[in-house]
Amino acid sequence: MKWVSAFSYLPVNYSVQLAEAADQTQRITFDNNLNGKTLRLCLSNRWSKSPLTLAKVTVGKAAGDGVRGVLPVTRDGGSRITLAPGEECWSDPVALPVQAGDRLAIQTYLDQPQSVESICAFWASTGPMVELSAAGDFTDGSPFDPIPAQEVYPVIRADANKGYFFYGVSGLQVLTDDDVKTVVLFGDSITHMSYVSNPLTRRLYAAYPGKVAVLNRGSGGNRLLHNATRVDFLPAGGACFGTAGIMRFEKDVFGQENADVVVVLEGINDIMHPIQFQHPDEIITPEELICGLRYLTAITRKHGARIFGATITPCGNDEYPEDWLPQFESVRLETNRRIRAGIGYDGWFDYDAAVRDNARPGYMLKECHIGDGLHPNNDGGERMAAQVDLAALMA
Repeated sequence: MKWVSAFSYLPVNYSVQLAEAADQTQRITFDNNLNGKTLRLCLSNRWSKSPLTLAKVTVGKAAGDGVRGVLPVTRDGGSRITLAPGEECWSDPVALPVQAGDRLAIQTYLDQPQSVESICAFWASTGPMVELSAAGDFTDGSPFDPIPAQEVYPVIRADANKGYFFYGVSGLQVLTDDDVKTVVLFGDSITHMSYVSNPLTRRLYAAYPGKVAVLNRGSGGNRLLHNATRVDFLPAGGACFGTAGIMRFEKDVFGQENADVVVVLEGINDIMHPIQFQHPDEIITPEELICGLRYLTAITRKHGARIFGATITPCGNDEYPEDWLPQFESVRLETNRRIRAGIGYDGWFDYDAAVRDNARPGYMLKECHIGDGLHPNNDGGERMAAQVDLAALMA
């Protein structure tokens, strides 16, 4: 038996207060593919400079617009949980039998005003979901009318593609059989937003019930080779882009889990950001990108896991200056050529071929992105996920 995450996202470091909330229930629901009788939560206040007190935390199984079989979650036997600034810990085990195919629910309640500074996030609405109450304690599982997240988080009010934020927890683990494989998806916003990870997760769970868990280790704006790009108009100058992929990879992929398989998609921000945000000293070459990807491969081998890569997708946008796209493409196309030729992965998947517009080199098909030419939408994510050979991942 081993602890395996049925659900997990990385906490994001915005380095600012994102919200102040009180008398609010948060309900996170997600599809579970594990069988077991015991679970535990990862409680997280990782990036916050203030303590966070969860007056109540419960877990159960989503049913209609409510939750059934609700059980309390405690830490060290206490139901009122205060997380110190920067703290992450595991809850006490909860005796809740779960099966592959259950949709589970984590519920938290804040009674007193709290500063929310550390959050997890995703954007796609086709998998996990987060609902927030205007007021009241609904951790008993009773239904409530959710309010839009932008009413709570001002930082996303100007975002046309509204994200889903959650705080206080970052995942849930189940004590399950040793023959379950953990597949970790590592990358930037294209992974983080979950338009790709959700359909891939559905495919794997349908094909291998009870035998695989998929974890999202994307980090929006992340670069493989450099730390967060300085962008003055973003909160804290873009701190949310995080540390370089080569620096965070081992901790984020293997620090909490015994990952069996890793799928990597990273590099587009290394190509775009230095030009787009005027950091010419950080412009990279295909050789440097490939070297970084080979480093991730070496770390994966050290842990006895297998690693797959994906080709980098297009980023063309008519609003960019004319000289940008040729610069982007010279690096992207050569990097993809080398990935296809083989750089030491156990295999690779052609995400580029799935969504590129062959009539407009450097552009994504219009029906495949959210409107910016860079990030896939549900259709684009489905096409990219369809490129993945499930049998190869599970071999």
